[in-house]
Amino acid sequence: MVTNISYIFLISMLLILGGCAFKALISIAQGKPVEINLINPLNLKPRWPKETKEK
Repeated sequence: MVTNISYIFLISMLLILGGCAFKALISIAQGKPVEINLINPLNLKPRWPKETKEK
């Protein structure tokens, strides 16, 4: 069981680091500076609309 959890952690870390490296390569290819955001490395944002106050 510990082995399965460690494999899930390993695969997750590889995917996150690979995605960050791929994003950095795309930025370099486009001539943009590479931005590293440690708080939100995958740049995840909420996709649902914000609630607006109706009068």
